[in-house]
Amino acid sequence: MGATMTSEVIDGLTCESQDRVMKTLAAFALLASFASGCAGPARPEAPKARSSDPTLVDAVKRVAQDMGDAMVAGDIGELDRIYADDFATVSSSGAFITKKNLLGDFESFHDKLLTFENGPIDVQVFGQVAVSQGTVKEKRIRDGRDTSGKFAWMDLLENRAGRWVVMRSASARLSADAPEEQRQDRTEVEALVKFEQYVGDAMVAFDVARLDEAYAEDWTTIGRSGEVFTKKSLLEDFSSRRHQLVSFTLGPMNVRVLGDVAMFQASATEKRFQDGKDASGEFVFMDLLRKRAGKWVIVRTLGARVT
Repeated sequence: MGATMTSEVIDGLTCESQDRVMKTLAAFALLASFASGCAGPARPEAPKARSSDPTLVDAVKRVAQDMGDAMVAGDIGELDRIYADDFATVSSSGAFITKKNLLGDFESFHDKLLTFENGPIDVQVFGQVAVSQGTVKEKRIRDGRDTSGKFAWMDLLENRAGRWVVMRSASARLSADAPEEQRQDRTEVEALVKFEQYVGDAMVAFDVARLDEAYAEDWTTIGRSGEVFTKKSLLEDFSSRRHQLVSFTLGPMNVRVLGDVAMFQASATEKRFQDGKDASGEFVFMDLLRKRAGKWVIVRTLGARVT
């Protein structure tokens, strides 16, 4: 099982803790709606089961390996096929990066991946949408500087014309003492559950002050049409009560804790109103968190409506 907390681990928690996980992570699906950029009436149902087809899961996992191989080889044509034309991400420094930027950096040798080694990869597939998260060890040169290290990464993918392409990404450098593989520490799990409960309660109560504490100043997510949502945007939407979460059902979840970095991956069906309109539906989402000054904060969110 390594560092991954699946539904089996959740079953081992107390009933109270299970309830906190389900309530709060479903509330996080509200933030996935920012990233999906979709709205419209829908009837909430239980989340669709993630695909158990190993062929689909392996195909999504293969994208991460093919991506690394293409970067090492400097194969711009293959990278062009792997990344969606509307791919976008926000780097850890806050830079907005498009597919054009990414391909240009590799073509000009500003970015050169020398070697890489992927760790275990967690994948969930929901129809034409998939989420993938893992770790990687890299030896990399960027702008003449050695930027090698170990990283946690998350990718949001879509199946377009029968091929999986990467739409959104997020990553974080791991500390030198981050665990290679570990059985999940129940104490750490409980600490994260309490954090998630704290955030979920704040969403339901429109408690902007508490949300301000839970979200990093540099939190961002990118909408479907490419617009960037910041922490300021998020807090304004809650303070104005533009969003209201009414009900939800949570689907499968994966969680990884890697030192001062954590990754959440889940799905949820929600009943929600946005700007007075029914914006309910099913979403898949991922949150990237960092522990700063001894407290967890959310730094990135990726999400999409499940089709």
